[in-house]
Amino acid sequence: MLIFTAMSFDQSNFDKSAPENKIISKVIPTVTTAKAAVTPYRTPTADPIILLFIWLSSGYNLQPENQYTYVNNSKTLYTDSGRSVVDALLGLLSSPHYTWYQSTDGQTWTQMSQTTKELTVTPTKVGTVYYQQMTRWYGLVPGLLDTIVYSKVAFITTFPSPINATALDVTANDKYLYNNQSSAMTTYVTGTPTPIDSTGNITWKVSDTSLATVDSRTGLVTANTTGKSGTVRVTGTMTNSNGTSVGGYVDIKIGGGLDDQTVDEGKKANFTIQGTFDEKPTNVVWHKVDAAGKDTVVTNSNSDVLTYTTANTVYATDNGTKYYAVVTVTSGDSTTTVTTNKANLTVRKNVVPDVSVNNTIFNSSYEDHNSENTTINNVAENDKIVHRINIKDGNLNSVLTRAEIQIKLPKSSVIDNVKVNNQNFTDYTNVADPNNNQGTILTLRNLNFVITKEFAIEINSTVGKNEALSFNSTVSANGYDTSGNLLGQYIPAQSLQLNFADNSINLQANDWSYKTINSYTENSLIDRSKMENSHLEVVDKRRNKQALTLYLSQREPFKSDEKELNSEMRYYQRDGSYQVLNENGTLVSETTTGQTLDSVAWQDHEGPKLYIGDGVHDAGNYTTQLEWSLVESIK
Repeated sequence: MLIFTAMSFDQSNFDKSAPENKIISKVIPTVTTAKAAVTPYRTPTADPIILLFIWLSSGYNLQPENQYTYVNNSKTLYTDSGRSVVDALLGLLSSPHYTWYQSTDGQTWTQMSQTTKELTVTPTKVGTVYYQQMTRWYGLVPGLLDTIVYSKVAFITTFPSPINATALDVTANDKYLYNNQSSAMTTYVTGTPTPIDSTGNITWKVSDTSLATVDSRTGLVTANTTGKSGTVRVTGTMTNSNGTSVGGYVDIKIGGGLDDQTVDEGKKANFTIQGTFDEKPTNVVWHKVDAAGKDTVVTNSNSDVLTYTTANTVYATDNGTKYYAVVTVTSGDSTTTVTTNKANLTVRKNVVPDVSVNNTIFNSSYEDHNSENTTINNVAENDKIVHRINIKDGNLNSVLTRAEIQIKLPKSSVIDNVKVNNQNFTDYTNVADPNNNQGTILTLRNLNFVITKEFAIEINSTVGKNEALSFNSTVSANGYDTSGNLLGQYIPAQSLQLNFADNSINLQANDWSYKTINSYTENSLIDRSKMENSHLEVVDKRRNKQALTLYLSQREPFKSDEKELNSEMRYYQRDGSYQVLNENGTLVSETTTGQTLDSVAWQDHEGPKLYIGDGVHDAGNYTTQLEWSLVESIK
């Protein structure tokens, strides 16, 4: 596989303005198949290692490229080579000398008479001719220590007639050029036509010559050295022999290695060294220059040494700082250092409010609350209730200047006083809640967030008699800017709950049944049928819980109409002992002072069971009534 290039010719007294004298530039096809293997005159020198404009090894940075032409149409092979820093130091007084070799079969080579850097040929017959260049640096005469490099082989293929291009694809060797180094940085642009063997010629131009210039023949792009940054567009135009043309372009960025960065406060900024490094840097040292001009070496924790990531930015300390990097590359005996430009870091001040609201509730008269202090239980008339609300704007640069706090209270509540940051506060209203006839809305107005960013609010009230058994006391805060625009509504995660006590205890007895017996069932103990609910539902809402005893009694036997069942109700304890139920009552459970009475739900082996005695039993549906009774201890 070979790659070819069509190059321009140069003549003395050549008039570039004349339409018949078109400047010809290089054309690079992607793929060309040779008919025979080519053996170079000498093995081509490896591509040089170049860091920006500094040559770390000798070689060709512009190879002679394959060309397509037609009979009697001139083409030029362009080259550019250079020496490493070390080779240049060893031969300070030497200069480059050029020798061209050609072959018609790709095997046998002859030295040409031309000794110029560029080689222009005008084919007179159809066919392919191969070319290779040697560049040798020496003084007055060649020596043993001279630097010698050989180019790659290029060919010029001649057709009997022109082939016109229909499209042109333009690429650049490097798409980033530095503008802040002691020597100008360069790169080459190339064009690939369609079809690949088009015989037209390319000319080049740039969109802004203050950023970079381009050699209209070779496509050599040279960046400015004045520090001007931007993006330059390099456009190539291929002109066919019939006067038609096609074009393409590539954009090349010009800069000092780093771009300025702008981030929102609290975010990280990334500075990445741009450009192409043929050799991996051996060391990269990052510097930070603060707004006062103090230069500090910073530690880079990024796995990619060419990228530095800041910590979360703070407007007050990071806005206006600068960053730059010192890059060191070592290749063999050559070491070079490149310093980037100083890139600015702009931190956009975060003015979005960072509001948090927390609230708790307490009953100063009676302590019965959850661990989070968001629910109080057994609240009774005349209890002293304390709401505590903390509202904070965590952003010092916030545009929040004023806030209103709303809290919903039971309608029976009487406001005793309101305190803000331990000072009495009177700028509030308390009106009926239009959405809840059991509540009111207390609004604290004009909390000034310009003066302070945090408020501790305490609302003391006395609760009256309430119809509802519970009340949800929600809190919300509305924030405003200096123009009175609503910035947002902020609601705490906690919801406050007041559960009221009515000092009552409610019992709900549920029926149960026993299995069916026949007329001859006798001396048998019958179990209860299973039931899902408790046998006795108990709701104990007493605030002052005195000790209780719960009894179960049976005053009448089982009867069906006037028929009486020969039976007895036996109340079994957990240990297997039992008592026969009668009008005197049997102890079922008891509590101590302060203990809540629980509902009664017996296990299968305990509680009332029916014992069937002797005799023949008449058919019927037998029922009886049991009586539950509570006895409260009185101190």
